[in-house]
Order: sequence, then C-alpha cells, then structure tokens
Amino acid sequence: MSQHTILYIEDDLKLAQLVSNYLSNHGYIIEHFDSGCHACYQASSKKYDLILLDIGLGSEDGFEVFKELKQYQDTPIIFMTARQSQVDHITGLELGADDYLTKPVSPSILLARINNTIRRSQAVKPTSTTHNAHNIRFGSLSINTIQREAYLHSQPLELTSAEFEILIQLAQSAGQLVSRDQLFDGTIGRKYDGQSRTIDGRISRLRKKLGDEAVPAQKIVTVWGKGYIFSPQAWG
Repeated sequence: MSQHTILYIEDDLKLAQLVSNYLSNHGYIIEHFDSGCHACYQASSKKYDLILLDIGLGSEDGFEVFKELKQYQDTPIIFMTARQSQVDHITGLELGADDYLTKPVSPSILLARINNTIRRSQAVKPTSTTHNAHNIRFGSLSINTIQREAYLHSQPLELTSAEFEILIQLAQSAGQLVSRDQLFDGTIGRKYDGQSRTIDGRISRLRKKLGDEAVPAQKIVTVWGKGYIFSPQAWG
C-alpha cells in the first residue's frame, strides 16, 4: 500500500517540525512549506493526497492561499489555525474546506481527522465520462470540482456549498445507491443520527435548482428508507 503525501503549510517552524515528525511516524510523507506562495508553486505541478493549511501565514492570507490551491488541486484541505473566531470557522467551511481545526489540537485528534478525510475523499471514485479528472459531465449537466461550479444547459447553477457537495457525491457514484448515512458523513462530517432531516431538505432544494420536480423525481431518485440514486440517463 503506497504512502499518502501531505502538503503542510505552516509558518511556525517549531510546530511544523513537531507535527511533521508525528505524522511521518504514522506513515505519512510530509512536504512542509512556511510560505503559501511557495506551496502553491509546488502544488501546481504535483498531486497531493491532503493539504494541511494554516490561515495566519505572516503577510499572507490563508483563505486566499486556499483559493489558489484549489486552482491546481481537487485535494481535500484541512485548515489548522490558532484563529478561534466563529466567523473564520464558517468562512473556511463555506470556501469548501474539508475540516477546520483550532490550535492547540491533540496529535491523535489531528491524525484521526486526517485519516478520516483521506478515507472519505477516496471512498467514491467517479464513474461518469469526464473530460479530465476535475470535470464531470452528464448530457446537459457539467460540474467542475476545482472551480466548484455547475452548469445546466450551459447556465450556471446557484448552489450553496452544501448543495454542491451533495451533487458531487451523488454524481461521482452515478447509477449507484448512496445512503443517507453516506451523504450525512460525506457532506456534514459526522455520523447520521437516524432522525435529522437535513439531507432531505438539501436534496429537495437541489432538485428544484436542477429542474427535477417531477413526481417521482427522475434525476435524483429516492429509494425509500435507503437513500438516493443519481440517474446518469436523465440529463438529455
């Protein structure tokens, strides 16, 4: 089994050394940069399995570094920062970060979050016809996973971050059942409690934006009591 490689961007060199050593001892290959600029240059030509990113990088804004990284990579990104502001936390997740950790964080918790994020990102592989690794197309629907844009009949879809994540997860498993548990874990990041209707509400809103309002729905098909199936034949 090949080792996973992590791009680690942190300007606190003492902390970076401690984290790098810990993760290396647990089987990861770590490439550390203390500059977002240098890290983005590296990311433009090399694929990583995960990116661990600080927000406060001296004169650089970690949120802007995130946006630039997403131009080159569809790799999952975890923010790990000393910023405890709820606004920063929400901003990071709304940008599309896969997780947000506030320092100081237990090494074992960090390791568990990294393992879980990589496992989720590799659990579902695209089955649709794609122009490249970052574009998914089904007839009139096209999705760009790096730019985080979706188009229907060449018109941009105004999707929330949560709706976009659900669309990607369903489209990458087109024709296969995706359970409510999987959607909850993949888009919210925790186990389904058996009662929350959060996913159902998001699916309903997503269907409206996709013009999938027939009864029963044709594009995102409900399998009662089990989950949903993205129909690859329904897009014209």
